[in-house]
Amino acid sequence: MTEAEKRDFIAQMISLVQEEQDTLKDKGFNPADRLDSLKVKKQAADSAEIAQQAAAAEAQEATAQANQALADSYKDASDVADLISGLLGKDNELVKKMRKFRS
Repeated sequence: MTEAEKRDFIAQMISLVQEEQDTLKDKGFNPADRLDSLKVKKQAADSAEIAQQAAAAEAQEATAQANQALADSYKDASDVADLISGLLGKDNELVKKMRKFRS
């Protein structure tokens, strides 16, 4: 079962047990405690899902920020390399060392 199917099953069971309490009581089973337990566990599962979705959104935002910071930093380092290359010329030993960093 998928996660959505499991969540739907729980909700359907709660609804069914609520609707059929009298039938179950007639057969000797009082579902009140189990029904309360199911409701509490469903609420916990729903809350955990909301927290998981929030964490995923935060992780996605953190990844975007990290990627942007890396791109900005790389561009700045590349600009410095271009500046040094322009000042010293492409045949300078320092410039040759810098070219090795990118390969």
